[in-house]
Amino acid sequence: MEPVDGVLDGAVLRLRGPDGEVITVERPYLPFTPTEFARARALVELDTRLGPRVPRSQDVLTLPEGNSITLRRADTADLDAAKAMHDRCSRRTLSMRYHGPVRDADRYLGHLLSPRFGRTLAVQTASGRIVGIGHLLWDGDETEIALLVEDEWQRRGIGGQLLGRLVAMAVEAGCESVYAVTQASNTGMVAAMRGLGLPLDYQIEEGTLVITARLDATSVSSPSREGHAVRQQRAER
Repeated sequence: MEPVDGVLDGAVLRLRGPDGEVITVERPYLPFTPTEFARARALVELDTRLGPRVPRSQDVLTLPEGNSITLRRADTADLDAAKAMHDRCSRRTLSMRYHGPVRDADRYLGHLLSPRFGRTLAVQTASGRIVGIGHLLWDGDETEIALLVEDEWQRRGIGGQLLGRLVAMAVEAGCESVYAVTQASNTGMVAAMRGLGLPLDYQIEEGTLVITARLDATSVSSPSREGHAVRQQRAER
């Protein structure tokens, strides 16, 4: 079995693959440099962290008042729709999410929606408007979860639906824990994290609350049990 860090042997690289297999890379002339070896190893580590690829499926949920919403994967193609949702959100809602100057919130969206830095789920209405976004963000050896739901669509269980699915994706990616950064006054986020049924750790510093959930693949609550979204239908793209 190859060492975890792999082997650099002249013009041959041998790396441990995501499933324990050996990946061999060769070229006929120049030997690989340590920098090239480090880059190749980082790519394999990223592939291992991403885990099995998740089909680009979508869930259609029916809220108590009868409105249907769709939860689907999102990326940079949704940037304009995400910015439009920002414009409809109150300053309080944006400040709860971004913990900084509200006027700078749009600057983060391109990064947040990029598959290079994590995974994103969007909540879309029947008319095609995005009213909620959830991010699973790779942060070194840790993984952050972040949610934003438009004011008019809050307190309908949408945040819980997003959170449950993001945590399930984190489990599939092999993450041991996820954390959310919010404000101590954000009772909705606190309740959603508690609703996961996972062991939680809390850290408070100057009004900022960091909630860390330790993941266990056998104990993650199914998001379809969320009481506010009563009917679910899965559809493949």
